[in-house]
Amino acid sequence: MKRFIWVSCIAFIIGIGGSFVGAEELIKKPLLENNDLSVTTVRVGKGVSLDTLAVEKVKITAKLRKAILDTLKVDGSEIATITMGNGDKIYMKFFPEDAPNTVKNFIMLANLKFYDGLTFHRVEPGFLVQGGDPAGNGTGGAGYNIKAEFNSQRHILGTVAMARAESPNSASSQFYVCLQAIPSLDAPGNRYTVFGQIIRGMDEVKAIQVGDKIRSIRVEPKSLAELQVICKGDPICAIYTAPTVKSITLPDYPASESSLKGTEGKINLRLHINKKGEVENVKFLPSDMTYDETHVKALVKNWVFTPAKIGETVIDDHINLPIEFKVINEKQCEIRCANEQKLINL
Repeated sequence: MKRFIWVSCIAFIIGIGGSFVGAEELIKKPLLENNDLSVTTVRVGKGVSLDTLAVEKVKITAKLRKAILDTLKVDGSEIATITMGNGDKIYMKFFPEDAPNTVKNFIMLANLKFYDGLTFHRVEPGFLVQGGDPAGNGTGGAGYNIKAEFNSQRHILGTVAMARAESPNSASSQFYVCLQAIPSLDAPGNRYTVFGQIIRGMDEVKAIQVGDKIRSIRVEPKSLAELQVICKGDPICAIYTAPTVKSITLPDYPASESSLKGTEGKINLRLHINKKGEVENVKFLPSDMTYDETHVKALVKNWVFTPAKIGETVIDDHINLPIEFKVINEKQCEIRCANEQKLINL
């Protein structure tokens, strides 16, 4: 059965390949048969190294897939760089809060080089583009299906979502990019798993023709500052504007946090910034410091940002932001976050 968007127009996809993050080691024994690289032995330690996996294309066995997905850590800072056959680059961010398993699956396929060399098999001008099919005709996939993760993300300009057949849980590797807002794909009974957003390169996406090749896709974490650099320039090309700090109050070392005194490191935060620029939610990512979560959360909840945008549309967004502590001398510590900094006495 063909995998496609069950509406009057069919989608076109772009595929990605890169390197996994937050994992430590994968040991594999390759077996070359008929010019195909198979993985016959997989042994996982504390995680899976994307750099190790990206060495060459491998056959995605059920054992390998489980080993990767069970250990792959995704914190939302990952950005996919899609390099087209002609050298054009397209950048994409992910929505792990909304579709965690879909995001992991896509990153896994990308960094195992599944998408490298595939073509775009369908283009519907003014609607969407679809690809990610190794068969090149809309009938193929990765050899397995993933469960749907329908969520509140809408189909707007640059939305990236999973193509599927009639069954909600029939998505595999094919995905599509919206060339404009498509409300019909958000209708009840006609849902699709939205898992990402093009942030730069929509003019390159709109220029895709049937048969165009994907040279490679690489996925790696980016800081907020790096994300803002990617999105500078022509607003037609860089359609995403990341949140920017308007007002933040940096923490001190209160008496209740005496364990922090004389130490340095980072408190890593994942912030949900709503359309008003307010901090809707605070998630604490793995950090190298001990701290009072209640105190830090109460402080961060009062921070104010300029909200994110896609084009001129204000959106909710998630960003990763560290608070850095650096000891200057035995009496002073410097605290930094975004463009703010201050000295405090220890």
